Amino acid sequence: MGQSENEVNNMNLASPPNIDESKGSTRGAAWVSDGQIYVKNPQGNEPKATITGCPEAQVLVNGNPINETTEISQEDVIEIVPLSHTDPGSTRVIISPDKMSAFLEVKLECINTYRLESCQPSSNLRLKAEAIKEIIPPGTVQSLTNLLNQSNVIYGVDTDAIADLVKSLKEGLIPVAKGTPPGDSIDDYIEVFFKENKDSSFEENVSGIIDFKEQRSIPSVSAGETLAKRVVGQKGAPGKTVTNEVAESREPKTIHLLSGSGVDIVEDGLRAVAAIEGLPKLQKTSGNWYLSVEPVLNIPGDVNVKTGNIRFKGDINIQGSVENGMSVSASGNIAVSGILTKCKITAGGNVTVGGNIVNAEIVSGGFNVLCNTINPLLNELLKTLDALYTSATLMLEKLPPNSKVLFGNVLALLIEKRFTSFNGLLEKIQKKFKEVDMKLLGSYEATLLRVVSSLTGINLLQFKTAKDFQDVISDLTSFLYYSDGLTKNRSVVTINVALNSMIKSSGDILVKGPGCFNTVIQADGNVKITGVARGGTIQAQDDVFINEVGSELGAKTTVIVPKEKKIKINKAFDGITLQVGKMSRILEKNMDNIVVKLDTEGYIHVGNE
Repeated sequence: MGQSENEVNNMNLASPPNIDESKGSTRGAAWVSDGQIYVKNPQGNEPKATITGCPEAQVLVNGNPINETTEISQEDVIEIVPLSHTDPGSTRVIISPDKMSAFLEVKLECINTYRLESCQPSSNLRLKAEAIKEIIPPGTVQSLTNLLNQSNVIYGVDTDAIADLVKSLKEGLIPVAKGTPPGDSIDDYIEVFFKENKDSSFEENVSGIIDFKEQRSIPSVSAGETLAKRVVGQKGAPGKTVTNEVAESREPKTIHLLSGSGVDIVEDGLRAVAAIEGLPKLQKTSGNWYLSVEPVLNIPGDVNVKTGNIRFKGDINIQGSVENGMSVSASGNIAVSGILTKCKITAGGNVTVGGNIVNAEIVSGGFNVLCNTINPLLNELLKTLDALYTSATLMLEKLPPNSKVLFGNVLALLIEKRFTSFNGLLEKIQKKFKEVDMKLLGSYEATLLRVVSSLTGINLLQFKTAKDFQDVISDLTSFLYYSDGLTKNRSVVTINVALNSMIKSSGDILVKGPGCFNTVIQADGNVKITGVARGGTIQAQDDVFINEVGSELGAKTTVIVPKEKKIKINKAFDGITLQVGKMSRILEKNMDNIVVKLDTEGYIHVGNE
C-alpha cells in the first residue's frame, strides 16, 4: 500500500473497535475497519493472530501474497490490493426504417471494485469483501447530440430526453428524435344517389302492419337526375424525417366514373347524370365505376307478392301476368303479355295488355291524370304564396333598418292573422298527395314534397330571407310549367278483352280483340272497339267506333261523346243509350251501320252515313 514501516506499525497498532483496553487480551487479534486491516500482538507466549484471505481482494504480507491462513503481527507490512473489473459500455444510433424516429441504444459502462467489510477483532480473521459498482454516464448532452449528428439525425432531436438519459443513467433503446409524419392522404370516393334493390326483409308500416306487396323497391331515375358524384381525394401534407428529408405522403387512389348507355359524365368526370328515365345500374372495379340506365324494366314472369308492387321511372315490360291485389306504375309505357286480375295498372305513357282483363283498373297517361288532380290545388297554392311574398316584403320594409326579424317570422304572423285558410290548403294538398301515385312525377315528386313540407308549421322559420322564400316559389312554378307542357301528350291503351273493369286514357283506347263486358271506358281521345261492347259505359272526348254494342238480352250500355263529335256503330242492339253532348237517345230497335251526331239544329241524329 506504499506506507512506511512506522506508518504501517502505527496503523496496525490502532485500537480495535469495541475493545475494552482495561481488560486486556492475551491472544493476538486482527480486525478490519474502513477497508484496512489492523493487528494487535499477543502477550507472552500466546499465539499470534491469523488471517485468511478472500477471492475478491489480494492480501500482501511483507510483499508476499497469502493464499492460505497466515500468522500476522503488528510489525508486518500488510497491503490490500482489491480486485476490479470493468463491464464496457456502448452507445449507438438506430434510425427507424421510415426515418421518422431515432434512438440511442445505450449499454452503460460499469466499473466493479471491492472493499473489505469491517469486522470485530478476532484471533483468526477471515476476510470478506463487498462489491462497489460505479456507473459511468454514456456521455454529455453535447457529445450525444454530436453522435446523433454524425448519423445525420438533425431534425426533431429531443434534448430533454438526452439530458434525462444522462442524468438517470437509463439503458436500452431510448427515443431521442422524432420526425414529422406526412399527413394522411384521402382517396377518391363516390357518392351514389340511387338505392339498389332492397332485399325482401319484412318491414312494418307505421301501423305495425307488414305489407308483403311493398317489400321490394326497384330503383329508377329521371332524365337529368344525378346518379353518382366523384369526390376527388387529396394528398396529405409532406412531413420531415429525423435526417431532415422531405417525407411525401402516399398518392391518393383514383376512381373514374365511366358512362354506359343512358348516362352522361359531366363536370370533367366528376358527376354521372341520367340521360334517360329508367333503371340505374352500377358495376365496380378497383379503379372504375361503370354506370348505365336501362329505359325498360323487364319482369320475366308474373307480378305477385314475391316481386312486390312495381313502381318505375321508365317503361315496364311484364312477360307474365299481374295477380290479385298488385299494382304496377311507370312514368313511361307498360306492356303486359299475360292477364290482369283485380289489379291496378298506371302508366305515364301507353298501356298494352295481351291477355284478358278481369276486375282491373287501367290508367294510361297517368301523368296527365295525376296533374289534372293536383294542379288546381297547386295553382291555388302558387297564387297564395305570391300574395304572401308581397305582403311579407311590404311589412319588412316598414320595420327599422337594423331589425333582426326573419322573413319566416313575418310569414307565420301573416298566416295566423290574414291568410287563415293557408294551413287548410296545405292539408288538402297533402291528402291529395296520398291519394295519387306521386312516383309518376319522377324527380318532381321530391320537389313537391319538399315545397309543401317547408311551408308546414315551424318549418316556416327556416326562411331567413325573402330570397329563401322565392326559391320555393320558383320550384313550384317550375313544376307547373313542366306539367303544362307534358299534359298535352296523348297516350294509347291497347287491349283485347276486358270484363268488369275500369279503363282510362289521356288519349285513345283501342280494343282489338273480342271486346269489353260491363266495363267503364273513359278516353280523352278516340275509342275504337273492333269486337263487342256489352254493358258498361264508353265515354270519349273524340269520336267512338264500335263494331257491336249491346246484346239481345238488353245489356245496359251507354256511349257518350262531346257535342261536336260522333259515334259510329256497325251493329247496335235496342236498349242502348247514345249521348252526344247533352242530348241522348235510347235505341228502340236494332240498327246496323249507324252514325250518331248532332244535326244543325242541335238535336241528336241516328242514321246511316
